[in-house]
Amino acid sequence: MKMIKGDKNQSTLSGSVKKFFRKRWAAPALYMSCAVLAVGSVFFIQSQKDSEVAELSTENEYVYQEDSPDYTYAPEETAEVNQPAETLRLPVADQDAVTVHKPFYDQSADAAEQQEALVVVNQTYYPNLGVDLVQNGEPFEVTAAMSGKVTLIEEDAFIGNAVEIEHEGYVTRYQAIDDIAVAEGEEVRQGQVIAQSGVSELNPEAGLHVHFEVLKDGQPVDPVSITQ
Repeated sequence: MKMIKGDKNQSTLSGSVKKFFRKRWAAPALYMSCAVLAVGSVFFIQSQKDSEVAELSTENEYVYQEDSPDYTYAPEETAEVNQPAETLRLPVADQDAVTVHKPFYDQSADAAEQQEALVVVNQTYYPNLGVDLVQNGEPFEVTAAMSGKVTLIEEDAFIGNAVEIEHEGYVTRYQAIDDIAVAEGEEVRQGQVIAQSGVSELNPEAGLHVHFEVLKDGQPVDPVSITQ
């Protein structure tokens, strides 16, 4: 649709104003600025009319009284701070103790990195949809990456025993594990031990390990890139 020059300038200005007021802080900031100016004017006029001291209550409740030379202070009650939201973590107690034996297959990575992330089964190559974590060949505890609900437990010698946990927006899968310590339908908390590292025929070279996958909105994502 064509627009004449005058209308275009007016539309641009209108759009800028709309963008400014879309910011949630913009309206309160203007309101508070106007309020400060208004209150300042009132007290200036009042001081010109008479010298009586008014009882003023500020945000921190400082109050001046004529019969007392001191200010009294009534601190405002501190609101309870909400607990920070959980972030995904690698499924081990000590994040620094494990290393990635086989990385996630990233389509945007270079050819060498992609080759390292391939899984070979019967001379057929498949992309690794998670990461395989090891701890110097030693056994280790596998923990819940985030609080959630156990929705699936599988026993499979080829891929290794597996547990799936649903979280808000995420599904995590722990594979090639032993001694599963949770049950389907159980609510688990972040960091809770759910199993022990194990082995699988799918990746025998890894030895004791856990294959860890993360799905966000049904799509596999690199666990290392989104965990802390």
